[in-house]
Formats: sequence, C-alpha cells, structure tokens
Amino acid sequence: MDELLFEKIEAYLQEQLTPEERERFEASMAQNKELATEVALQKKLIQSIETESVRQLLEQIHADNFGKETTIVSIHRRRFFPYLAVAASLSLLLIGWWYVTSQQSSLANLYSAYFTPATGLPTTLSYTANTQFAEGMVSYKLGDYTEAREWWQPLLEANPTNDTLNFYMGVAFLAEEQADLAIENLSKVVEHTSSVYSDDAQWYLALAYLRNKQKAEAKEILSSLAEKESLYRKQSQEILSQIQ
Repeated sequence: MDELLFEKIEAYLQEQLTPEERERFEASMAQNKELATEVALQKKLIQSIETESVRQLLEQIHADNFGKETTIVSIHRRRFFPYLAVAASLSLLLIGWWYVTSQQSSLANLYSAYFTPATGLPTTLSYTANTQFAEGMVSYKLGDYTEAREWWQPLLEANPTNDTLNFYMGVAFLAEEQADLAIENLSKVVEHTSSVYSDDAQWYLALAYLRNKQKAEAKEILSSLAEKESLYRKQSQEILSQIQ
C-alpha cells in the first residue's frame, strides 16, 4: 500500500483529520470500493489487538514459551524478557498478517485498475441470426451481465465447447467479480489455442486470477503474454513489474 495512503487511513481511524478532510475521505471511500475495503481491514487489525482472543493468545504464548525459569539469565532479565518476547511475537504475527493482506489487496487492486469488459460483437452480423445470442449481446453491451448470461446459458448447455459463448460468459462473470466462474469459462477457451479469442481469453483469465488472489497462476499467463506480440503485452509487463 502507498505510504501516504496508509498514513491517511491511519489518521482517519484515529480521528486525527479535520471535519473537512474527514468528509472528503469518506466521499472517496463511497466512490472507491477498494479504498473502503482497505480501511475496513485496517480498522479490523486495530480492533483485534483489544479482543479477548488476542489476549488469550498472548497468555498462551507466555505460558508455552516462558513458563519455566532458566538459571542462565539474571533476575532482572527474567523479569523483562518474557514481556519483550511476547510483544515481539505479537508484532511478528501482526506484521505477517498485514503483509499477506496487503499483498492480496494489491492483487485485487491491479484487477480493478486493468479490467474493462471486452468489446461486444455487432448484433447485425450473419452469425448472430440466433436471436437468443443477439439478445444476450445487447444486454451485455448495456452492462446487464446477469441478463446476458441468462440468454446465453441455454446455448452454452447445448454447445459447451463454443469459444465465443465461453469467452463472453467468462467476461460477464468477471465484470461482476465472480472470479471462480469466470475462470471456469475462460479456461475452456484458453485450452483451444487456435481460437480467435486465445489472447483475449488469456488476458481476462489472468485478471480473474488476480481478482481471486492467485498470484502464481496470474504471473504464468502474464509472462506468456508479455513475451509475444499481443495487444496485452504492455499491460502484462506493467502488472508483472508490480507483483514480482
């Protein structure tokens, strides 16, 4: 997380902002889902320190590791070392939790920064003579992804390997942040390397993995796109530079 943003969140949670600053910050949260999520995570971290479960954890750490005295250290060191060690243990625990959370949050942020729905197909082309497909494409273009999938699902059930249907179904799922379902459809397209949607499907599959916080899987696909001439080469390189 950006250091300035972290400080702003900290100041907000500690009520150190002026009324005007607080109002602007809350307005930003209302417009930015990722920022609101990050604030909630930081608030949860602060609150967790005061919960009974953390106090019990401290007591358990102390009992397990410092219950027995040792003759190697002096009385004065025995008096203070346990408390310092417990504090260090808790700090490591919280730092580890924060690192993992921030890493996962940054992956989701990259998805949000780079995702835009794929351009829909013209509904006047001859192969869209299927009214059901055309109706779904109209809904897709209007941003009604749920309705689009309702039109397309019967067609996909009748032809489960159709790359066009699987591609647009996958992107429609991803547009509503249903990454698991998007991965299921897009993977079927990627498996068919001869598909005209091959590069597009790989790109959206990588974004789905980012949204799903599956870093290794996303890196593998992005590395492939970054090494060949494709529409997504530059974007893939940019993302890879941020998740190495």
